[in-house]
Amino acid sequence: MNKANTKLEFYKIILEKVSFDRLLFEKEFNKALIGLSHKDSNELRRWKRKFLFAKFQSNAIGKSS
Repeated sequence: MNKANTKLEFYKIILEKVSFDRLLFEKEFNKALIGLSHKDSNELRRWKRKFLFAKFQSNAIGKSS
């Protein structure tokens, strides 16, 4: 694992931990974009879409039960 990939994984962990607060999540996400290369920023954006979709799906399923 190279250094850039390690940074990307680090930011993903941080974002997962702060995902309980939407504003904090967005703040940390924007900080991550600044600290990453263009390629990794795009990868983080794709990860965010998948992560939030999965989180929304699990919340919707949990509330309907």
